[in-house]
Amino acid sequence: MDRLLEINGLSKSLDGQIVLGACHFSLTPGHITGLLGPNGAGKSTLLRTIAGLLRPDGGEILLHGRPIGRRERPRVAYMADQTQLPHDLTVRRAIRWYRDLFPDLDLDRFQAVSGSLPERELVSRLSKGQAERLDLGLLLARDADLYLLDEPLGGVDPVERAKILSAAAGAMEDHNALLMATHLVHDIEPILDDVLFLRAGYVVLSASAEGLRQREGVSVEEKYMEVFGGGGR
Repeated sequence: MDRLLEINGLSKSLDGQIVLGACHFSLTPGHITGLLGPNGAGKSTLLRTIAGLLRPDGGEILLHGRPIGRRERPRVAYMADQTQLPHDLTVRRAIRWYRDLFPDLDLDRFQAVSGSLPERELVSRLSKGQAERLDLGLLLARDADLYLLDEPLGGVDPVERAKILSAAAGAMEDHNALLMATHLVHDIEPILDDVLFLRAGYVVLSASAEGLRQREGVSVEEKYMEVFGGGGR
């Protein structure tokens, strides 16, 4: 099976502390992968390093078998755990601003994921859930190969979250992949193809979600509780 992203021996230290220690894994085109682990496991650092916001200390990051350079960088779309949109813009103007940066933005896909938002409201005055829907809709509306999400939809109620996750899964295509760091194991499990468990900067499990259910007879959430000794919520 083809590998869209390959991570080989990726390491990163911050302030003298090892945050990522020789990580190895790959992502498959068309798959949604959950990046799961407790606070401090290194999930955000891993995403930021793949996105090019942090320089790795060692190892390699390959997209379609090639190092990610300036030409490949726009093919990687990253969503931080807090909105990066200008707060002084209305939602309508923020969408236009984002489309100026990424002219290939698919507005139909944006609408499917983000749902109804108050277009005249300032970004700074949106609720946490509304801001997350705006960010996620814009990100997934980009024509990218790899989507990186850091703790999305924590501020959205469970019913709304299920609808948005379903729309997000529907926006995926065979040629791209999504890596999502989250604590909401129970909520995202229905859309996951694969899982990565990260502990203290090391990948301790890389598996197919369906494989866990068939081989071990456990859900992703149950496996999370087994590995980390606590709830997945």
